[in-house]
Amino acid sequence: MDNELWATIRRMREVEQLSISEISRLLRIHRKTVRRALEYVSAPPGNEPRGRGVAGKLEPFKPYITERLKEYPNLTGAKLLLEIGKQGYNGGYTILKDYLQDNRPGRNPGVFLRIETQPGEYAQVDWANTGHITIGNARRQLSCFVMVLSYSRMMYIEFTLSQRIEDFIAAHVNAFRFFGGIPRKINYDNLKTVVLSRVGQDIRFNSKFMDFAGYYLFKPVPCGVRKANEKGKVENGIKYLRSSFLDGQTISSREQIQSEALRWLEEIANTRKHGSTDERPIDRFEKERALLMSLPLNQYDCSIAASARATNQSLVWFDGNRYSVPCGFAHKTLTIKATSIQVAVYAGTRILTSHARCYEKNRVIENPKHYEGLLAQRKKARMSKLVESFLNLAPECSVYLKGLVSAELNLQSQLEKIQDMLNKYGKADVKIAINRALRYQAFGAHYIQNIIVQQRAARNIAEPQSIKLAKKPQWNDLAVEESDLALYDNLFEEEPTDGGTTEPK
Repeated sequence: MDNELWATIRRMREVEQLSISEISRLLRIHRKTVRRALEYVSAPPGNEPRGRGVAGKLEPFKPYITERLKEYPNLTGAKLLLEIGKQGYNGGYTILKDYLQDNRPGRNPGVFLRIETQPGEYAQVDWANTGHITIGNARRQLSCFVMVLSYSRMMYIEFTLSQRIEDFIAAHVNAFRFFGGIPRKINYDNLKTVVLSRVGQDIRFNSKFMDFAGYYLFKPVPCGVRKANEKGKVENGIKYLRSSFLDGQTISSREQIQSEALRWLEEIANTRKHGSTDERPIDRFEKERALLMSLPLNQYDCSIAASARATNQSLVWFDGNRYSVPCGFAHKTLTIKATSIQVAVYAGTRILTSHARCYEKNRVIENPKHYEGLLAQRKKARMSKLVESFLNLAPECSVYLKGLVSAELNLQSQLEKIQDMLNKYGKADVKIAINRALRYQAFGAHYIQNIIVQQRAARNIAEPQSIKLAKKPQWNDLAVEESDLALYDNLFEEEPTDGGTTEPK
């Protein structure tokens, strides 16, 4: 284990408060190695000088190594190991690496010069992992964005439910508004949201982030690889945030912790006497405020943009939940633009709808108005079916239908009531009642109902009892085609036989 690995493990544990398992996963090393590193407060034994018997194996080859390094100062240890191996060296790579660390030309020990920046010149930014939070049926990661102005040590923090680039950019915008201006340069620790890749000094920045930086005119400055000391101010700020605010804090919601964090910034963090400057950040900020770059007139669009195809139920998926759109846009490909508080859906440049953003999982967020067109279509279809069923009942029903329309009654309601009578009394009684009502020009379901009741009473037939199925309510709406009972009468008709006698058919 070299010093860099040991220092990285210590920083991730002490500053970032990561678990042993998380450090092991991020650095791709065994958990035992992490535990061993954390046992020491100084360089681990693996970096101490070896015994004479082991280190002595390298002695005969040191003159050759020295000459090679004079000619090629950047020659790697792996290359040198191959060269001296061919000359008979049978020792390990670690001995050679330790020797090169102390004897490579041009390499100086890690001594750092304290640099104080000018007001308005620099800020430093980093994430702090703060665990998880439960929202309804979902468990979300909770992170804390931290920005510190390098001169004044004025701090801004914002809790988010993800570290995606849109949340990262939105937190910058909120920080600039909090400070009332923009620093000219900002230090980052090679975050993927800022730096996609780097080879030496060749850095490939995230294009979306550079678009944002160009809009606000600040210069992103990534730290050197494994040089966390270059953003020590924000790391110290995160350490102070944990000890002074987060430790012992109960987090019930993101809104709750953010509100308390802003109060902590105002009452404690930015008004305390800072250990390095011996001044309050809020006092030094008065000298820095006027030297920050001005905010642009229009705020940068920080929303998450995505395309989604609406389902046959007029729903679009976003971040684990479904949001409704007007029913006329089912099966259409639409654009989603989401912020931390709302989800808006567009068809081209036209906004169709917006919903409050949901952070639970597998929820359906609906607006009843989106289905009004569909309900109207269903109502129209049901009306058409009721009219068709009524007209098929008897030829004279077409005349009676015109009478219902002329009476300016609610046609659908009238036909639904007549349909209920068909289900209750049967076609025969209803057809007779319609004929009689038509004879007297009595148009309305209540006339038909009265005629049926009178006819059944005259024949001494009891009122049928309606049956409601509580456990299967959908069965109450089923309609069964009425059979012609004359079929059964025909089975018992008598016909003459060849012998002149009659017998049942």
